[in-house]
Amino acid sequence: MPRRLLLAGDTLEAILDQARREHGPDVRIVSAERIITGGIKGLFGRQHYEAVVEVASSPTLRVTDHPVRFPAARRAGIAALLDDADGADRLEPSRTEDVEMSTGGDGFAAMLDELIAETALPEPARGPRGDGPSTAPGDLVALVGLGDDAVAVAHAMHARLGLLTGAAGQARDVDAPRVVDRRSATEARARGVHAGTSTAVAVGLTADLADGLRTLDDLAPEQVWVVVDAARKHADTAAWVDGLRGVVHVHAMVVVGRALTRTPETVQLLGLPEGWEAG
Repeated sequence: MPRRLLLAGDTLEAILDQARREHGPDVRIVSAERIITGGIKGLFGRQHYEAVVEVASSPTLRVTDHPVRFPAARRAGIAALLDDADGADRLEPSRTEDVEMSTGGDGFAAMLDELIAETALPEPARGPRGDGPSTAPGDLVALVGLGDDAVAVAHAMHARLGLLTGAAGQARDVDAPRVVDRRSATEARARGVHAGTSTAVAVGLTADLADGLRTLDDLAPEQVWVVVDAARKHADTAAWVDGLRGVVHVHAMVVVGRALTRTPETVQLLGLPEGWEAG
């Protein structure tokens, strides 16, 4: 049975950091209250937070520790491309202005030979996989958000890190190719390998997660991030984020809309690390 502890700190983030250091990563804030002490009628007082944190009483099994919906998430991006290309009868990838390639003929066969050689390299040589989004050639980074929330984030990752971009589900981006099924995911991986980087796919959800989960199942991304709008009701955001986390491991979150709310700190109640500054 999980245990609940009352912790205090200057910020909710500080409370979460303390809880993770002392009790491991599988903790979450279940309630929080802002406390003001001293001052005159609430003015000029000292502010801090008290939060109830739920801690697992024993090590819990993470989603990625047993078979999940996205088997390709355990494979390196290049290896996934090789597997998919080998198993496909015939692929006709979409054309883009920046990258043009065909999966038929000697050119594609030569590229696969190069990829086979690259898969023998140690992991660090294939691209960084730190706290930020993966930039490993051929990886897919799924940025999951409501509607078009993730589109601007994908473009920011393109501008700052050079990631390619794609769009899926309810996300609409006229400047990015659609990545909506197994074949288009393979094409996106191939473009990433050719360009030497990963692809940030903006996946747009509705309140009903079913279509979004089917899309993710086809994409089989190496990383899943959530893009959350701090200006939306926290209960609504927590509902779809918790539903997604029940199916797949979420690497981190990106927070947008902070300037549109007076309580941007509520997103920290989701218990996810913030791996990218939306700017």
